[in-house]
Amino acid sequence: MLKPSSTAGSFRLQIAAFVAIAISYLLFAPNYEWVEHADGTNYGADFLQEWVGAKMIMSGQVGQLYDVSTFQSWQYEPSIVGFEWVTDQFYPPVYPPPHYVLFSPFALLPYRWAAVVWLLCLVGAAFFSSRLICEIVEHARANRDDAAAAPQRNYTNYLWIGMLLFPSLLFSITIGQKSVCWLLLACMTYRLMQCQREFVAGLVFGLVSIKPTLFFLLPVVMLRQGRWRFFAGASLTVCLVWGSTIAIVPLETWRAFASGLSAVGNYAENPGYRLDWSCNLMTLAYSLPAELNAWCKWCVCLPLGIYVLYCAMEDRQRSLDSPERLLLVYAVTLLVSPHTYHYDLCILLLPILCLVALAPSQGIAYFAMLSVGVAIAADVQTYFGLPVVPLLLIGIVSELRMRTVLHNTTVPSPLIVLPKRNAVGA
Repeated sequence: MLKPSSTAGSFRLQIAAFVAIAISYLLFAPNYEWVEHADGTNYGADFLQEWVGAKMIMSGQVGQLYDVSTFQSWQYEPSIVGFEWVTDQFYPPVYPPPHYVLFSPFALLPYRWAAVVWLLCLVGAAFFSSRLICEIVEHARANRDDAAAAPQRNYTNYLWIGMLLFPSLLFSITIGQKSVCWLLLACMTYRLMQCQREFVAGLVFGLVSIKPTLFFLLPVVMLRQGRWRFFAGASLTVCLVWGSTIAIVPLETWRAFASGLSAVGNYAENPGYRLDWSCNLMTLAYSLPAELNAWCKWCVCLPLGIYVLYCAMEDRQRSLDSPERLLLVYAVTLLVSPHTYHYDLCILLLPILCLVALAPSQGIAYFAMLSVGVAIAADVQTYFGLPVVPLLLIGIVSELRMRTVLHNTTVPSPLIVLPKRNAVGA
């Protein structure tokens, strides 16, 4: 274990690092440089579409939320957003109504300052995620009862350095994406599970339902394992969040949102789609020659989708409390989702950093593979036409499955360990 003075020093250094990152973004990042006439990237980047959607709701225009022309015109209106930017770019309304409803408090602020608050929220989410991961790992170390628990140097309190070196996390903050928030919710969920509060953990994870493409698989796996409290908590949050939104959002808005879902399989045909950023199975089909796409969507994606889902559902050797099992479920979630970008890989930091602490060689390998894959994805896509990240995710899923089938390695101790009981008469 680290000495108290060492722990305090690491904590102060961690705070200083995250504060420095926030200041650096505010002072030097092009996305957060306020200008009244933007020639390139708009101020606040992707946060603009959340703020516009929330502003329309707060202004009583919720019925026009999924009207693309109206949504686009609000983004270009200087009297609304406070600046002008190039009209050949825009953000479509792609999120469900509860997503924009939960962002409504930001619409109470002018966009310029709402974007600053949002940036601070993202950096804060990264900071608290790093603290929770340290607590998760320390709890696992304290309860390990095998040879791996032998005294060794403990670098748990410095795992946050690895977090700041992960390209997807910095990518998320840079373009104002919410992926760091999903990481925080995942960390909160598993910390609560460690404390044997599975119902509350489910309540917290239910908030991820406003991003359905990252939510759908974990509750199903938990239900399969008979963890009814978690499933009940997640279901309750879903009912409260989505039910309350149904009560305030008119039926026509929901119909407009549903009609947009019918074209989800053709997402790659939308303006602004970045094939080199995508990391799901559909990326493989869209990377093939255009004349083959029609049948390759099924002949390539369907078998691979069945395979990875099978790996996620049939891994009965390890509980979901194992970092390997958690990594498997999240990797499969990213692969079978209709739309995931590199910033969505942030959620993998929870199991990967836990493995870095508990099984260093394995965790560092995953960390390095994905970091390098994200860094070179654009160049490899340009010169070779290959999507690197989805191939790496498939490889990770296959490797984790082989570990289970062959039993050729010791499975790391679970993150969540039941308290030990004394023998009768002891």
